[in-house]
Amino acid sequence: MIETRIYDSLVPVYPDREPVGKVKKTFFMCENQPVSFQMAFKMTDGSAKNCDFHIKTTTDLPVSIYYINNVPFLHASTIDTGMQTGLFPDILVPKKTNPTLRVHQYFGNDLVTEQDEKVRLRAYDDSWQAVWFAVNEDAKTVEAGIHKLKFELFDRNEKPCGDAEAEIEVLPVKLGAQKLMYTNWFHNDCLADIYNVEVFSDKYFEIFQTYVKTATKNGMNMILMPAFTPPLDTPPGGERMTVQLVKVTKKGKKYTFDFSLMKKFVDICRKNGIRYFEHSHLFTQWGAKAAPKIEAYVGGRKKKIFGWETDSASKEYADFLTQYITELKKFLKEEKLEKKILFHVSDEPQEEHIPHYSVAFNTVSELLKDYMMGDALSHFEIYEKGICRNPIVMTADIKPFLGKVKNLWAYYVGSAATMGASSNRTFHIPRERNRMLGVQLFYHDIKGFLHWGYNNYYGELSQYLFDPALNPCGGFALAGTSFFVYPAFNGGCYQSVRQKIFYEGLVDMRLLELLKKLVGKEACNSLIEKHFGVPSFDVSPRDAGNFAEFIDEVYETIKQNI
Repeated sequence: MIETRIYDSLVPVYPDREPVGKVKKTFFMCENQPVSFQMAFKMTDGSAKNCDFHIKTTTDLPVSIYYINNVPFLHASTIDTGMQTGLFPDILVPKKTNPTLRVHQYFGNDLVTEQDEKVRLRAYDDSWQAVWFAVNEDAKTVEAGIHKLKFELFDRNEKPCGDAEAEIEVLPVKLGAQKLMYTNWFHNDCLADIYNVEVFSDKYFEIFQTYVKTATKNGMNMILMPAFTPPLDTPPGGERMTVQLVKVTKKGKKYTFDFSLMKKFVDICRKNGIRYFEHSHLFTQWGAKAAPKIEAYVGGRKKKIFGWETDSASKEYADFLTQYITELKKFLKEEKLEKKILFHVSDEPQEEHIPHYSVAFNTVSELLKDYMMGDALSHFEIYEKGICRNPIVMTADIKPFLGKVKNLWAYYVGSAATMGASSNRTFHIPRERNRMLGVQLFYHDIKGFLHWGYNNYYGELSQYLFDPALNPCGGFALAGTSFFVYPAFNGGCYQSVRQKIFYEGLVDMRLLELLKKLVGKEACNSLIEKHFGVPSFDVSPRDAGNFAEFIDEVYETIKQNI
């Protein structure tokens, strides 16, 4: 027989050790809320070395099932969180729920298989594994009340070999829409490279939309739009693959712009759930010293007209931006995007960059006076100079900005995870710390969150291409810092456990917004402080149990007040 255990989403199941966490079989959710939990499994009774099996799921709730695949985690010592090197459970490989079964003759015996299934579940006597159950993953409206879930395991001969049960209480109330603007930088060149397809070709967009749909399923509602090749993580003087949506034609000092490819990009993104767009940076990263790479047709031939050799104070580039932004605003108005696009000047200017950054900001600020403009910025004294409207601040540096900026955004990078007990998404960070970010964003009234890597499969400075399923460090010291999804062999992508946990944090924000409507912000904050103290961005839960107790009390308080 196969031993099964139901855990909430916060308990990692490693193959080489006993799961550490409380078995939990009862859960809460609102009518339009997704919720996830896991079933760990192992052969423990000595009856066999291994056993392949399928799951019969009985419930009236929609359930998506994923096998949690492991990836090699080769370096854990950069951050001391008690993590060990070894196999790390992260890839969510989809399985069909209650697939059609087929019976085959196999050496004189009946062999039962799942039709058109690509993943076979097999329990072993020397390793723990798990499946991930995503209930109401598409956030439809389900009926309030108590719902039972029964999971029966059958072996290849259709004999029972294990079972598990869970119960979900659906509260008679709906969550409000997500208010937070949330973007992970989308790297179009990585997608083209990893699948060996031409960027912006029909095949490219076929793959692209699966990545976008997966992103929006997990709370991402804004996407980086490469009007021009984003000047990100690029060595000075170097170039990344050209990914330019706007077709530019230059004749003398006049430029014309074709936005048809941008229109296609916008339409595909909107169709798959994106609401906001993030224009590629108008000047280079880390100082705004130069123009990004921009190509144009000159005399019928495509050539680079701006790049590292173009100083940010260039009159020619300023003239180009004036003509471009003037025409772009017409396109944005036609698409009703005036209030749904974020512009960047540069990224993380330091004190020594102020001369260049000021010039760059002043070049476009009047042209974009009615639009969102924000940059990664971690020095409050630069914000005070009035050269950044909406700072996007690293969580490790955000304290001076709290309570002083009306539309404050936050971001983090992998290295921030080394600072105190801050939240992050790298392999090193316990799941409850990943999820804790949602509580912190709610408590401090943060309006947006940005991360630099949704699908970055390049190493530092965009050198080297790596397969994250084989090498999740990818040339970085912190595994998982640059990506949330894994390339799938069928041209789509696999979700990750880390992505799901992060999204649960966003759902927690919506839960707290609901509670705020019922009892007020002060009572919400008091409940948060009861469990975590004042949740500054370097505070984390004691453990997964601490966070689970908090969420259960949030549900109980909602239940008592609806």
